Order: sequence, then structure tokens, then C-alpha cells
Amino acid sequence: MSSKAEQTAASLGWGHRFINAAMRTVYFGRIPVLDVGADPAARNESADRSKTFVRDESSSDSTTRSPPRLIISSHRNGAIDGHQVLAAFPRVQFLISIQLIRSWFLRLFIAGIPVVRPKDVERYNLDPASVTSPVEAGTAHLRRGGDLGIFPEASSEWGHRPQHYKSGAARIACTLIEEGIDLEVIPVGLFYSTPDRFRSRAEVVRGKSITIPDRNGQDRSVWEDQVASAMGSALDEVSVNCPDEETFERIQANALDVARSTSGGAATFAKAFLDLQRESTTAAADGAPAAASLAVTVLRWVGLALMWLFAPVLGAAAFAGSRADGRNTVTFFRLLGSFAAVMVWVTVLIVAAFFWPLVIGIGIVSAVCGWLLLGLRRFRL
Repeated sequence: MSSKAEQTAASLGWGHRFINAAMRTVYFGRIPVLDVGADPAARNESADRSKTFVRDESSSDSTTRSPPRLIISSHRNGAIDGHQVLAAFPRVQFLISIQLIRSWFLRLFIAGIPVVRPKDVERYNLDPASVTSPVEAGTAHLRRGGDLGIFPEASSEWGHRPQHYKSGAARIACTLIEEGIDLEVIPVGLFYSTPDRFRSRAEVVRGKSITIPDRNGQDRSVWEDQVASAMGSALDEVSVNCPDEETFERIQANALDVARSTSGGAATFAKAFLDLQRESTTAAADGAPAAASLAVTVLRWVGLALMWLFAPVLGAAAFAGSRADGRNTVTFFRLLGSFAAVMVWVTVLIVAAFFWPLVIGIGIVSAVCGWLLLGLRRFRL
């Protein structure tokens, strides 16, 4: 393996994991993870294994680490999707567009294995000899036992079904299997009740590990197509995949009603969505989705008002979100704006606390109450 590939295969650092966890928790709250691919006994065994096993990514001895995992995820809400996958796989490393890590500011909370397209070489004046192909970089990371995350749709879109899946994940899997590496491929579905609203619901569904078809002497291209088809089918099973936009809107609203009315349990919105999606003809007959009630609207304004101490941060987030080019990028833009504002405003608050400790203390308590109010199950968007 080349040193160039080794450098791109490093595990996601604790700093990025911490910042990503903080950002997704503040914006959405706790991210429930629903495992639909294992029975309770298997889940307990997996949990025990994750607690007792420590991956040694610096070791070259494959017998001392568990099989590498290739996580293929749906892509619904721009660059923020990576934050949600990290809730289920904290050490996953992603193949990401190089434009996301060109800026020092973005590198504070975005990291990954850069994907460099031919037009990026020209755009950023890169040396073609220094560029590692995405497949090569991805396989290098997996050979070392790391978790690799890929969004096969390549770009996000807030729609009623997935976009066309690219074949890169299948090529990576086939390459490693040919090398005799035991690879686990896991499909992940991402669900948002309202993708562009603060403190709305975000949930992750982990599907059953995919059984990769045997090659059986077939040409590599034919085998890759079969592997890609198996991956696509598995991803469709745990993702938003409605027949049309109208059905999607109805299922989305009905699943939200279920989540608001069901107490306890994990990932109730995602589970309700998938259950209704499997019965889409029934869901389509339930009438148009209801608009947010007056109580929900009033409660949201009260919650935001209670966060008065952080008005500059909320204002920066709102302004940045207004610059987004689509509904699927609003949250990411808001996080960019709020992250930049936080770096300045927190410093101001620390200084102000020396002069007006009571005011700052009351403001912080009020903000926490507002944040909790916005996350109430029965009224949450």
C-alpha cells in the first residue's frame, strides 16, 4: 500500500467527533438509532462486542481486529447527513468532496477521505500524481480495519425516493472480497421529520448486513452490477422510497403524528415511516397532511424567545440558512452560520459573566428551558 493511501485512511479524530456530536445534539437533540437488522439477542451481543473490542487501526495483523465495515447511507439533507451516521458509527470515516475541506473553517468540523474529480484537479490546480482515486483511498482505509461511510447517491436531494445509486461502493466491496478480506456491508437510512427546522426530529435506521452475491466465475463487471443491485435493494428497504411526492408527504405527516402520540421506544418516527411506506396504498387514502397547529407555532416562538441570550447566534443561523440553494442544504448553512457566531459570542458571554454574572446565569437557564421546550415530544416538528 502506498504511503499516500495510508495517510488518507486515518480514523476520524476525537475532536471532529466531539464537535459533530455537539452540533447535531444542539440542533436536533438526541439522535435515536433503530437497528432493524438484528433480533434482540444479536443486538445485545453486538453491543457487548462494541464495548469490549477496541479497533487497532495501526496494526497490520488482520487477526487482531474485527472485519472492516462499509456503511452505505441514504443522502437526504446535505453535508449534515454525515453527522447523523456518526451517531450510529462514531469512528466512521467518509469519502467526501474535496471542496468541503478546502477551507480552514470547514476543516474545523468536517474531515474525511477527499474525493477529487477530474474537474477538481483543474479547478484547484492540483498535481494529478498526488491524487488518490476514491476507490483506492476507500479500500486502503478498509484494509486497515476502519469503518468507511459512503453516500451512493453522491449528492443529496429532499425527494420522495432515492436518486440513482453510483457504483463506487460495489467496486470497493468487490476489490476487497477478491483480496480475501472479510467485509461487512451495512445499509443505513436517514430520516428527518422536517429537514430545515431547528429541533425537529432526526433518526437513523441501521439495516441488516448485506449478503454479497458470489462471483461464480462471472466477469468482474457483471459481478459488480449484481453487488450494486444487492446494495441498492438493501438501502431502499431502510430509506425513504415512496412511489410519488403526494404519498411521501402523507406518510411523512402520518409518521409524525405517530411519533407525537407514542411514548417511549426508540426511533418512533422512522419506524412509523417505514411501516406506512410498506403500506403506501393505505397511507395514501388518509387525506392531506395537516398543517402545524397554532399551539405548536406559539410554543416554538416561546421556546425561541426563551433563548434570548443567544439571539446573535440564532440570527446568524437564520441569515446563513436564507442563503441556502435548496431545502436539503438549509440545516448545513445554518450550522455554518451558528458555528461561526458561537466562536465570537461565547467569548463575549465569558467576559460579560465577570460583570453581570446573574444576568448571564439567568440567560443560560432560560436558554436551556427554551431548548427543552422546543423538543417536547407532543409538539415537536
